[in-house]
Amino acid sequence: MHTKFSGTIAFVGLLATLSSQAFAQAGHAHHPSQGAAAVASPTTKVSFSEGVVRRVNLTIGTVTIAHGPLPHLDMPPMTMGFKVVGGASVDGLAAGDKVRFVADKDAGSLVVTRIEKLPN
Repeated sequence: MHTKFSGTIAFVGLLATLSSQAFAQAGHAHHPSQGAAAVASPTTKVSFSEGVVRRVNLTIGTVTIAHGPLPHLDMPPMTMGFKVVGGASVDGLAAGDKVRFVADKDAGSLVVTRIEKLPN
């Protein structure tokens, strides 16, 4: 038997389900710890740094760069390796190349999200 009361309960249940799905999708889209990488919006200012490539490892997708200070990461000048992520690519880079790059933190690791070879 279908009553007005059971129809109302079904409708409220449907709303709750839709609301929780929308909330979950919104949470996953904006919360980096949910496995999605944080993506800069078009209005976000990107902080490029410059350095010299010391080593490229195509097998594991890393690049070692001797760089100046990285103020946004509170790092002094040094030489260190970075995992290359996102759309960044080390193809065509070799030791001795001057580059400009964007370094960031991703899940506690330092990564390069953009890298461009500069003219020598």
